[in-house]
Amino acid sequence: MMEYEKIKKDRKNFLSNTSLEVEEFEYLLEHFTPIWENYYRHYTTEGKKRKIISHTEHKSALLQTTPQKLFFLLVYLKNNPLQTFQAAIFNVSQSKVSKITSILLKILDQTLAKMNLSPCRDGAQLQHLLHEHPTKVFTYDGMERGIQRNTDIEAQKEDYSGKKKLIV
Repeated sequence: MMEYEKIKKDRKNFLSNTSLEVEEFEYLLEHFTPIWENYYRHYTTEGKKRKIISHTEHKSALLQTTPQKLFFLLVYLKNNPLQTFQAAIFNVSQSKVSKITSILLKILDQTLAKMNLSPCRDGAQLQHLLHEHPTKVFTYDGMERGIQRNTDIEAQKEDYSGKKKLIV
């Protein structure tokens, strides 16, 4: 089973599984924890409103601690596994993966919004933020995608960039 406390000791492994350094994770965790605890007081992990406010999690919880929950979610987001695989590596059921992931995603969105780290959803807002940013050098992470090629072999040669082997 993947456990936060064990994996965080191996910095390279932690980074490869979450895309965060341990210190970055712990900084995010500081903001994530109160939002999670507030949610859990009033709602179950099934998303149902509690009749009685809860102050502690059950000792039988499958993902025992808040750091383990955040670690679970970040591994899920980074690696995009099938839910059955995520269930196997965290020793929970697939249905539990589905339920807890949807709840934790909402908590993470609230956390990032509170930290002013939410992605821009508006082009004008992005333009303003980029204009006001003190550093004018940015990285862009894109992914390769297929494009339609001309069916004429000679025309393809003109468009061919040389990065991939031309299949004729």
